Amino acid sequence: MRFLTIVCVLFAACELCAGDPSDRELTAQMVGAWRSPRHDYVYLADGTWWMGKPQPSGPVPQVTHGKWWIKDHQLCETVYVEGAGLQSNGCEMITRLTKHEIEYGGYRMKRIKLTEVDKY
Repeated sequence: MRFLTIVCVLFAACELCAGDPSDRELTAQMVGAWRSPRHDYVYLADGTWWMGKPQPSGPVPQVTHGKWWIKDHQLCETVYVEGAGLQSNGCEMITRLTKHEIEYGGYRMKRIKLTEVDKY
């Protein structure tokens, strides 16, 4: 009887975990353009993010940008600070990520088309 109980508990735990997307799946879903109440952001597949349209040309890009990755279901970011390089912007737990919206660490953004970036 004890064996059967242990098997049932393990099976239930596996079922709960099976519904969670992997960090790799979350990363694939995160790529694209997003609109927050204040700004538009673009998360590129190369692991960079930009506030507004990406502008990588020139010695120093003129828009806020950095690196991003997902680890343990958390969105982690760095931000480029002129004169200091990349600085940690921390990690926030992703509580919801769908094709249309993301919620993480108290923030919420809606997915937009790349052509809609910076057009309010």
